[in-house]
This record gives sequence, structure tokens and C-alpha cells, in this order.
Amino acid sequence: MTQRPILDVVIVNWNGGALLGACLASLAAVQEAAAVQVIVVDNASRDGSVDDLPA
Repeated sequence: MTQRPILDVVIVNWNGGALLGACLASLAAVQEAAAVQVIVVDNASRDGSVDDLPA
């Protein structure tokens, strides 16, 4: 049986740069990271802040 996330996080990004990376790193450090679902929605950033995000 697949574990359902206990925390859903939606991040709306616009030119967030390092802030987006820090936010995602913080969420990845959660003790039960498998229980966190993160969705990043980019609002036409031009700073390359989403270029290195996994698909």
C-alpha cells in the first residue's frame, strides 16, 4: 500500500532564486520526507530559479 502524504506544500515561485532552493532543502530535511508532497508552480521566472529542479 502506498503511503499518502501527510503534508502537501504548494510553492508559487516568481524569480525566487536562492530562496526557492533553501525552501526545498528545508522540506527535504523533514524527518519523514516521504510523507511530504511538494508542488512548485512557476510564474514565468526569468532568473533561472526552476532550471535545476527535478521534473
